[in-house]
Amino acid sequence: MTRIAETAFLKTVDLGSIRAAARVLGQDPTGLSRRITALEQRLGAKLLDRAGGVTRPTARGQAYAERLRAILDQFDALEAEVSGENVTPTGILRVTAAIDFGQEFLARWLMEFRRMHPGLDVDLILASGFVDFGANNIDVAIRAGALPDSSLVARKLADLPRVLVASPDYLARRGIPETPADLEDHEFVLFSDRNRSEPLTLIGPDGQSVRVRRARGIAINAVRSAVAAVVAGQGIHVGPLWAFADQLDRGTVKHILPDFTKPALPLYAVRQPSTVVPARTAHFIDFVSEKVKGVPGLTVKP
Repeated sequence: MTRIAETAFLKTVDLGSIRAAARVLGQDPTGLSRRITALEQRLGAKLLDRAGGVTRPTARGQAYAERLRAILDQFDALEAEVSGENVTPTGILRVTAAIDFGQEFLARWLMEFRRMHPGLDVDLILASGFVDFGANNIDVAIRAGALPDSSLVARKLADLPRVLVASPDYLARRGIPETPADLEDHEFVLFSDRNRSEPLTLIGPDGQSVRVRRARGIAINAVRSAVAAVVAGQGIHVGPLWAFADQLDRGTVKHILPDFTKPALPLYAVRQPSTVVPARTAHFIDFVSEKVKGVPGLTVKP
């Protein structure tokens, strides 16, 4: 079954650009455009509207894309069943995650996973923001926080509690805050310079939210560097418990205002929807769901 033109059409619909689709598929944009034109001529229907420099499906093209995707998913499922691809992890596993979490955990987890499955190759893409699935052929994304509405399939792995911390040296110099209002007289280690103008919202023991201004301090947009700044006595920080678990155990940082918390962030493994899930994707998500259980500072519900 020849699917080059159909695949080119679907990828163009996904990415909104023939040039972007050609780049992902490793094809020449002109040749890819000709294949889609030939497909339109064969069907006797205009599938894409290319006016105004923007490529979008026509009404008939959108309907065709939805039906075609379902048919190709079934075909892929049949091939995977016959070839055994849905049983044994093979091919290239492409994973993306935030830089800090990826460096701390995912890189070594992927090396362990590859030792378990020697027929597998791995691409790990670490970024400060969400990486586009279609443009990068991503199999699995590890994402924290609320997910945008989409057709992607998400499996919750854990919750990421966040804590207020400071070094004993800093607290000895500046005093220990006893109420959230006391925080306004302190310096902070911020994760972004935007935090200088954004109040910190904490949830108290009665469930009421408290907003605190935090204008002064140092801003560092990397978790491990922020940890180092806190340990060095640069100020108070609100950050992920997993990043400070060791320091809290050693006493190099102290947990302050424990009755006031910042809501935990959910951690997800996200994949594209598919009738058949490749073994490399399914096995890796199962693998990560077990690995997070051993991470201090993550909350995993049974």
